[in-house]
Amino acid sequence: MGILLRSKILLTRLGVKTVGQASQGIRMVSRIGLTSGIMLDYIYRNQPQGKFLIGKWLDRTYLSHPAWEDVRIRKRNLEDYLVEAIKQQRERNRKPAILDVAAGVARYILDTLSREDMQDVTAVCRDLDKDALTLGGNNALGMGINSVKFETGDAFSAESLAQVEPVPNIIVSSGFYDWINDDARVQESMSLIYDVLPEGGCFLFTNQSKHVSLEFTQQVFSDFKGNPLRMTLRPAHTVNKWVEDIGYKIFKTTGDEEYNYSVTLAVKPH
Repeated sequence: MGILLRSKILLTRLGVKTVGQASQGIRMVSRIGLTSGIMLDYIYRNQPQGKFLIGKWLDRTYLSHPAWEDVRIRKRNLEDYLVEAIKQQRERNRKPAILDVAAGVARYILDTLSREDMQDVTAVCRDLDKDALTLGGNNALGMGINSVKFETGDAFSAESLAQVEPVPNIIVSSGFYDWINDDARVQESMSLIYDVLPEGGCFLFTNQSKHVSLEFTQQVFSDFKGNPLRMTLRPAHTVNKWVEDIGYKIFKTTGDEEYNYSVTLAVKPH
């Protein structure tokens, strides 16, 4: 690490602890971590808040970071793929039933369900973060969506996944694998999801291949447990190959302009 980057990191750490606390987003990230589902919901909403003019200016600067712009593009791509998956299940004369295995606040699920002609779609959003689940449930109530449930669930427990009702034919994993450093654990999750899905069911997942300022971000911020931040970057084609090896058929993959984040729609074949 060069002296300029070290100086930038030290100054930013100081700024986060001092004047940065006037920004709602910076105050949140220093309190609940960069990987919190509640933090991500704030990024998705993209509405600067803060104390005084400087707080709102800092918050606008924070929310406009290119990495967060990529995350919001990922959300839009994921919603488009959700609509495609819903269409596929309807074409099979099935009532679309979504499961998000590590949903956080699940803003992308709610925004999808708030569209027209989604009355036949149900969703179960699971996580281990009870605060995120509570916020997601409150958001659903505020949006008038009563076809979604927020509940505690372990994404790595076959027994827990088997208890989901209704049985899902669309399963989502968004942003989850970025923070799992063990490749075998990611493949384990994908296999568990494969076992739960019926034939013709859809699996939507996101992947992070690059980051515009990886070393800087990891040195400045922590995860939702307060531990040092560790992002795991994997080429999209590598992760897609894992999925194919399990037995899925890749339907399509897309990403932002630099492919920092990709979204893949896979199908469990007959």
